[in-house]
Amino acid sequence: MSNKLLIFDLDGTLSDTQPLLHTMVYRSLISAGVDIESPQAVTKLIKTSGSTVFEDSRALIPCEFFDKVDPDKYGVDFWNNYDDLFMESVNRLYDGMHETLVELKNRGYTLAVLSNKKDEYVRPIISTAFEGLFSFVLGRSAECPKKPAPDGIFFICKETGIAPENTCMIGDLATDYLASRNAGCDHIIANWGYGHEKGLRKQGATVFAEKPIDILEILK
Repeated sequence: MSNKLLIFDLDGTLSDTQPLLHTMVYRSLISAGVDIESPQAVTKLIKTSGSTVFEDSRALIPCEFFDKVDPDKYGVDFWNNYDDLFMESVNRLYDGMHETLVELKNRGYTLAVLSNKKDEYVRPIISTAFEGLFSFVLGRSAECPKKPAPDGIFFICKETGIAPENTCMIGDLATDYLASRNAGCDHIIANWGYGHEKGLRKQGATVFAEKPIDILEILK
């Protein structure tokens, strides 16, 4: 790959945030009066990836509790818990990720982040966990439709002056792969994240990394 710009997803790619989301769900269920023993119990009940919460927090209400939860109150409680806990993402970086990013930057790559998480959450996480490593950070906003729309990739390319054909999107979900395809750039799937390789291959993904350091070999 002859890329100059590497765009990383956040959740499931840079940071293992799913356990945090399950803690937020647990706290919100407790606030709703649901008797559930621990965040680990939530993990066993929720089959979806954490990315769904950015669409609708109610997607993370286990179906067993739909009839016990006021969805509007649950949504308020969930986002209050999210505000309290989201910065814990900085303590959940995948093993080898920071070292991989440092090496990529030393090799001369321009690094950026594109997340479907709201921009107001993305920026403080990245600036705290990866100070000085990323040249551009972009989360979801009214001006930036969520992936798989290619708008975010195009915007970052324009801001950095690097064309999509010299860009690689690195993420764990179909939304990341499809965004790369829609933008006409390369892709690397982070197999340590929340996606499923079999399904992604069916959609056309061909490049997979089993651990962060593998990115260095793929990009040689």
